[in-house]
Amino acid sequence: MHDTQARTDATGDSPTKASRSGVRIVVQVVGFLIGIALLGWCVRLALSEENREALSELSNAPPGSIAALLGLSLVGVVANGLIFWGTLVPVRTLRALDVIAVNSLATFLANLPFKIGLLARIAIHNRRDKAPMAMSFGWFGAVTASLVLVSTSLFAAGALRGVLGEWTVLAALVMLVVQAVVMVAIAKRLSGEAGHRRLSRLLGRLGGRRALRRCRSQVIRELHMGLDMLASVKWVAFVVTFRVVDFASQAWRWVVSGELVGADVSPTDGILIAGGHFLAGALSPVGMLGFREGAAIGTAELLGLESREFAPIALLTAGSELVVVIAASGVAIAWLRLDRMLRAKPSSETGSL
Repeated sequence: MHDTQARTDATGDSPTKASRSGVRIVVQVVGFLIGIALLGWCVRLALSEENREALSELSNAPPGSIAALLGLSLVGVVANGLIFWGTLVPVRTLRALDVIAVNSLATFLANLPFKIGLLARIAIHNRRDKAPMAMSFGWFGAVTASLVLVSTSLFAAGALRGVLGEWTVLAALVMLVVQAVVMVAIAKRLSGEAGHRRLSRLLGRLGGRRALRRCRSQVIRELHMGLDMLASVKWVAFVVTFRVVDFASQAWRWVVSGELVGADVSPTDGILIAGGHFLAGALSPVGMLGFREGAAIGTAELLGLESREFAPIALLTAGSELVVVIAASGVAIAWLRLDRMLRAKPSSETGSL
């Protein structure tokens, strides 16, 4: 017992805490290796003998189609940056180009394990823009809400496309608008000082005085700003619009990639494949690399497309996006002057914005 206490005092961490940290590291490394294995599997399928004819089509690909594929990837990067920017506007306005640049770099780093992309996004906004960390989590939660609205509407309509037929797109838009109206109405009820008091009273009844004291802390007030962001009809409409633009650009990439290798991917299938591809990257706790490509191939198989034939499309789409993201990240590093940021002190601000 004394030895354990001594080790705890000397290191500041208990053996249990240290072992949990070790497990997390192992999980991240193993997960990253699985992602690389999935990517390798995709490459092997794409380069198989059956796909030689499809790959030969690329040598004769029209420059305009290649430019369109790269341009659609760039549209996705910019749209996502504007989503982050527009979500924050109701409580604080940053330069749109700065937020787009941060998003470009974070998107590239999201391929790596340990949530490096998310950590980089938080650190850059904290050091450059003095954004409190708790507020950043509320911000990212609000961004996730717009993702949930759009993705659930698209998936629901896509799952019912056999029933809805030509009304599939209209049904998705109706579901999206209804969900957005409900979300804004709830956020309005819970936003601002009045909303914070309502939440405090509710949590106080559920958790007692300790929960009530925590609700009144500055950290919780900053997290609560996420609801303030979702209470703005104008900016929620802006964010949802660009989320639709983002999904549309992702979906059309699969259509264009299919054309380049001589395969037929319908716009409806492109939307569903894009949804599986995007959500796999967003939900993966060990980095996006490999998992998105595996999810895209899996979704394509569910839609009746042969995985071996679809693999070149997945590889071409992933490669074009990587080219754009790497180039955008280089520009972002120069634009943000990260050398200055690294010399700055982390923000300890927790006051109002």
